[in-house]
Amino acid sequence: MSRALSRWKRRRKTSLPFGDAKRRKLWRLLPPGDDDDDALVFLSLDLLPLPLPQNKQCFNGFLAKADGKDKLTALIQYAAMFVSAGEPGNAKKVQGSVAAARKVFRIFRPLESATPVLLNPRIDTSKGPAYKDALAKLKSLLMALYFAGDHVVWASHAGVTANKKLVERWQKISLYSWCGGSVITIVQECEEIGALASTRGAGEPLADWRRRQAGAAAEIDRRLLTLVHAVTQALLAVGLLQLRPWKPRTVGVIGIVASAINCYMLLPALPARAPARGKAPAAAAAAALPAGVGGGAPQLKLA
Repeated sequence: MSRALSRWKRRRKTSLPFGDAKRRKLWRLLPPGDDDDDALVFLSLDLLPLPLPQNKQCFNGFLAKADGKDKLTALIQYAAMFVSAGEPGNAKKVQGSVAAARKVFRIFRPLESATPVLLNPRIDTSKGPAYKDALAKLKSLLMALYFAGDHVVWASHAGVTANKKLVERWQKISLYSWCGGSVITIVQECEEIGALASTRGAGEPLADWRRRQAGAAAEIDRRLLTLVHAVTQALLAVGLLQLRPWKPRTVGVIGIVASAINCYMLLPALPARAPARGKAPAAAAAAALPAGVGGGAPQLKLA
């Protein structure tokens, strides 16, 4: 009887949805003497990846946006730049063709970027200091110039214009405008992060300050990601303008990082995972564990 029970337990362990290393880490969270694999299953329910249909739905939502397609092709473009290292070859041809293909997704972007200034050209002080609105409008104008110059370069590739000096001038205007818009974003995000992470005010209760900081944590994380992305975009513009003696592979790496962050920021929120029919949700299952195991799987930090 004991041998049969041992063989049954071995079969149960091999069918668990994780390896031995994660099983050992989960076992450390169980009370002494509790080696029931059901507890391990409960603890690992929320660690399983989302089903493939939900991941596909999220990716389709990303590709449904013109900006998403633009940034995904940008990722391919800078990956080809890294592979080619600036040398002639197939990778260099891929880089050029993909860069030209991106322009289709940017039609009307100059008008879209300049719309806030066209609708309200005056400096608005009703929502904050005048310099904030001035920076926002300047950023909109710079981004409109960036996309407009990009369209001029596209026109040269399409054979509409053959004036090389005009194309080179607008290409520099486009990249300088992009760098300037990224610098303004850096300034804006640094100021907003500083405001959100402000110190405790005089006479403010400690509980209120902690509650305010906890509520601002998610917003700070989002703005930090935007700040990192703006820094990488500014560095990429510097590299494309050849203001620094960087090699093509260095510029390619910066472009890959900037495009990857942009793709991540454009991804739609993952759909919530519905509990299996006839089974208790993972949170309820974790709450039913013995004392000392509680806390739920989302709080575990496993490799």
